[in-house]
Amino acid sequence: MTLRLKINLIVGALTLLFLAAVLGLQLRSMRDSVHEEVVAANRVASQLLNRTVWLYAAQGTPAMLSFLQGTGRIRSNDITLFDKSGEALYRSPPSTYKAGRDAPEWFEALIAPAPTVQAIEFPDGKLEVRSNASRAAVDAWDYAVTLVGAALALLVAVNLLVARLVGRTVRPFGRIVGALEALQRGRFDVSLPPLPGHEAGAIGAAFNRMVGELQRHIETERRAVRAETQLSDSRELTRWIDHHIEQERLMIARELHDELGQSVTAMRSMATSIAQRCAGLDPQSEQAARLIADESSRLYDAMHGIIRG
Repeated sequence: MTLRLKINLIVGALTLLFLAAVLGLQLRSMRDSVHEEVVAANRVASQLLNRTVWLYAAQGTPAMLSFLQGTGRIRSNDITLFDKSGEALYRSPPSTYKAGRDAPEWFEALIAPAPTVQAIEFPDGKLEVRSNASRAAVDAWDYAVTLVGAALALLVAVNLLVARLVGRTVRPFGRIVGALEALQRGRFDVSLPPLPGHEAGAIGAAFNRMVGELQRHIETERRAVRAETQLSDSRELTRWIDHHIEQERLMIARELHDELGQSVTAMRSMATSIAQRCAGLDPQSEQAARLIADESSRLYDAMHGIIRG
């Protein structure tokens, strides 16, 4: 459920509760008004008829009947004239006010008071005055229908207005959601323009700062990865160079030992042999040969020191 729909539902529910409270108060007011009107009309009619009925009753039932026919209907009352035997001689005519229309029974039962009956007895018969709230109930029903229609129109108008205002208010949040989804898909260059509204503007600015910090952290991480890769490459190159230097050292040591060592050893052997042959025969040559043999020995020792290094 979207935020816009939630706000519309909340506003609609509050408006509906308000209208229900107003309708309840109006219904109570209508019920009190109908009750007061019907009861008062019945009481006044009873009092007036009670004072005048004896004047016509003394003249006989025909005079009473003539009086009632001339009087006609009294608002909110049904008048019935009975003779001694209880037979109805006269009933007041139906009201011409909003004739042919009646309020629903449940509505009339809700707001109309219970019928009250006032009986006036005289020697030739009885006059019965019964309260009738049907016309007052019709008026109340028409007013209630108008009120409910106005309430529904107000409810629709309020919801349409709220929907439009809320739509304009939450529209920037849709752009924020779109930017967050783009960020989730890996677009770290997304940014939001200045958004209308204090809250939306603050969220947009915070989002842009977050994206900026995220970009800086990503760039720092990339640099760290490149530096680590370069360091790893340098270590590999160093190991490769050290390995080849060691191989060169071993090769040089073998060359020194095998080639130069053998040559120096041969020189020393030949010089020693010459010295032995010239012993007692040619002292100068013997001395030179022994000098060569000694230098060869020192050269051999020095070569072995170089090989160990």
